[in-house]
Amino acid sequence: MPIYKKRMKIFCVDIGNTHTHCATVDESFSVYNPEDFDSACFAEIFEKERLFEKSGAEAISWCSVVPRYSKAFQACVANAENVFNLNFKTSPMRLDMHYPEQVGQDRIADALGAGVFFEPPYIVVDMGTAVTIDFVDKDGNYAGGAISPGMHAFAEYLSERAAQLPKIDPSKSDYSLTIGKDTVEAMYVGCAKGFCKLADGIIGDIERDYFGGKSAADKTIFTGGNIKLLPRSWIGGRRVECNLAQIGLARAYFLNKL
Repeated sequence: MPIYKKRMKIFCVDIGNTHTHCATVDESFSVYNPEDFDSACFAEIFEKERLFEKSGAEAISWCSVVPRYSKAFQACVANAENVFNLNFKTSPMRLDMHYPEQVGQDRIADALGAGVFFEPPYIVVDMGTAVTIDFVDKDGNYAGGAISPGMHAFAEYLSERAAQLPKIDPSKSDYSLTIGKDTVEAMYVGCAKGFCKLADGIIGDIERDYFGGKSAADKTIFTGGNIKLLPRSWIGGRRVECNLAQIGLARAYFLNKL
């Protein structure tokens, strides 16, 4: 009988502003048991529910964009073995930036994760609390990107700043509208459909400058919790991977162990 080598599994933790997304990822980059938690109390949940022990993983790879949550989680894993924190210093991908220390750990994780699916160059779009559109150049370097408010942030800003504008729920947007026939419809067009146009504009500029003006749809990957709010017709043939950061965290762990 053939002898099969057990694939090492990594428990991957991406701590965001609102939610923390966890998953177990093995050496073939297969994803198991993805779960979301409230970031504000994640450290407590991690310890109380023994998430790592129950995952069956042999190591932890994590990143965070919230310093106070980072500190709490760091305390949880201080005595654990095989713990890796992805940041600008530990990144196996070169960060071709003026100030590498300013690059969000989640953006590095996403860029590394996309490398499982594409040869460089490629584009990564993360639809979260903020929307990041990042570019990895032909040499495999993280070359920069763009940051804009997320769809919910657009909607909340309008209602908070303009007394006569109501709160809207972007998940109820009608993407078939070209113009709104009342205030709410107009806000949906501006915040939801306009949001897609903003992303298209930035992606189009990257395609013009780095892909010779050709479509990079087959070299573009989408991720993030708000991707489900967007119409599939707009995403088109571009790839969607909801666990991209976790895949990137696992890849970073393995690359750093080589």
